[in-house]
Parts: sequence; structure tokens; C-alpha cells
Amino acid sequence: MDRRHFHLKVIGATGTLAAGVYVSAVQPTGPTFPFEKTGKVVLSHGPSGSFDSTHAKYPCVLKVNDLWMMWYSGRTDDGFTGSIGLATSGDGRRWSKANEGGPVFTHGGPRTTDETKADHPAVVHFDGRFHMWYTAGPRDSQYRICYATSDDGYRWGRQNDGRPVLGPGEKGKFDDRVVLHPAVVRDTNGLLHMWYNGVGPQKEFHVGHATSSDGIEWQRQNGGDPVLSGGTIGRRNEIYVYNVMVLFEDGVYRMWYSSALNLTAQGRYAQHGSAIVYAESRDGTKWTCDDAITLLSGDEGEQDAYACFAPYVVRRDDGLWMYYSMGSAYQRYQTGLAKCRRQ
Repeated sequence: MDRRHFHLKVIGATGTLAAGVYVSAVQPTGPTFPFEKTGKVVLSHGPSGSFDSTHAKYPCVLKVNDLWMMWYSGRTDDGFTGSIGLATSGDGRRWSKANEGGPVFTHGGPRTTDETKADHPAVVHFDGRFHMWYTAGPRDSQYRICYATSDDGYRWGRQNDGRPVLGPGEKGKFDDRVVLHPAVVRDTNGLLHMWYNGVGPQKEFHVGHATSSDGIEWQRQNGGDPVLSGGTIGRRNEIYVYNVMVLFEDGVYRMWYSSALNLTAQGRYAQHGSAIVYAESRDGTKWTCDDAITLLSGDEGEQDAYACFAPYVVRRDDGLWMYYSMGSAYQRYQTGLAKCRRQ
């Protein structure tokens, strides 16, 4: 990709705007990877009373042999209590919910770390097993990140005795209250990288970076400071950044992250208030972000009129496919699809 035609910004190790680079004499032509929405819901929420009756969001998609597998977050009628479901597909377009529409990984029992929800699955397949890091919600909503494994992607066992593998950071750090929303990749040396959201003294989400050799013991990078924070995208200020995913290709970490651009006084998204934006890195800590929005929440009446966020990108023969969370109204979320021509 010839970046002379793009206006990007560099995010330094502290997450702040460092400098404008790659500026051309021509006007910016758009995002590095231009996606187009298909307008289709590929995974809908379930009927009333089901575990995913209000939410079918946070997709995580892998191809294993000839089968496409999508783990996702479902929440029931209260819009709060959540478990993780699985859908499968032969072509990545038409999906069927597994386990007769029930969850494949449920939230825990009383006084467990994930008592109210198991959420936002990040699944990686290696050494013949599926490995999942997920947001664990206790009764007080002091979120942590936990870890489970599976031989088949359907039946899961909690690891580390169900205890968190990533908890809050040091006092005063950006993540000293809660950590949640993991995204995990494994590099060519077998090292695991996790990017996650943290909340601390500030109310807004920031993104942190940690690494691990075993999936249980994680070491925060960048001195425990965020690696991505809200900046300016196409002359619009980001209120916060959240729900990232990372695709590791040819030594490059390609991140698509969710961006909150415009909120109402009640803290909910206003029209065209949420977006997905691209960034890339060579080390997972220093990121270069597009100065153009990849996808923006839709117009009134569209399936993503309320929100467009939490992407998961896979490479196909015809380019990149993005599965993303779409909200038509507050507390009603489904999964949509956008495509990018070959790059």
C-alpha cells in the first residue's frame, strides 16, 4: 500500500497524538482498508427468554479446516446477564447457531469472578486446542479477564481455577479499576499478545498491551501505560476508544478499533456517534492510526443506526471480511458484515 495518498497520525507509547506523517499534496482519499457494509445481519439475537434475546455481538471468527466458527456474546432479556454462544458456517455468509441455540460457555455461579456474565470472547487456536480469554463480570461489575480452553470449541473448561489472569493495574494507572474486552494474537515466536480496555482514575476507556508465554501469567507493556487513547479522526474528536481486534500479518499488527465520537447527555450514542478505525504497529505498542473513519454508524432506520463497533476481520480469497456489532437501538445488538476489496 502506497501511504503517500493517506494522512495518518502517529500514536506514541502514551497514546497521545505525536505528529502528522505521510501527508501528501493531494487530499486524503480515505481509510487504508476501505470497507463497504453489506447491510446484512449475519447473526441475529434470539427470541425472548433465550440467553441472547437482546444481544448477539462481539464476534470472534476463525476458520478451522473447512468450518467457519463464530463465538459471540449473548445477553438475555435484562440486557445485562450474559454467556457466550457459537455459530458455524460453511461459507462465512450463512450462519447457524450451535448447541440448539444455547450457550457453549455460561456465566458462573454465585460469588464467582464471572457470576453475571462471560463476555467478549477472544479465541485463538494453536497446539491443537482452542484458547479463549474473556471478560468476566462479577456481581459488582468490577470486570476482570479470565481464561478457558477447549478441544473442540464447544465444550470449555475454565483455567487458573476460574481466577482472573489479568486484573487491575497499579494504583493510579489507567486500568486500576477494571480490565475488560481482550483481543489476543500469537506471534511467530509463540508469544501471546493481548490488547484490552482499562478504566482507572479516568472514566474513559483506554487500550493497554500485555504479553504472555502461557496465557495465564501476563506482563503489561509500555510501563503499564495505555498504548492507544482517544485522539482526532477526520476532524472529529474521539471521546474514547474500545473493543479492538488485531490481525497479525507479515510482521505487522493490524488493528481495527471502536471509536466513540458523539454521545448524548445520557452517555448514549447520538446519530453517527460511533465508528470503526484502522491502526497498525510493528511491536504492538506504538501505533499509527488512519485519519479517516473505516465504518461509521448508519442513518436512522438502518440496522447500525445506534452503533457500529467491535469488529473482527478475517482475510478471504477476495479480500478482507469484517464482522462487526451493530445496534439499531439501545440494548438491541446483532452482528453484521462489511467487505474490503483485495489489498
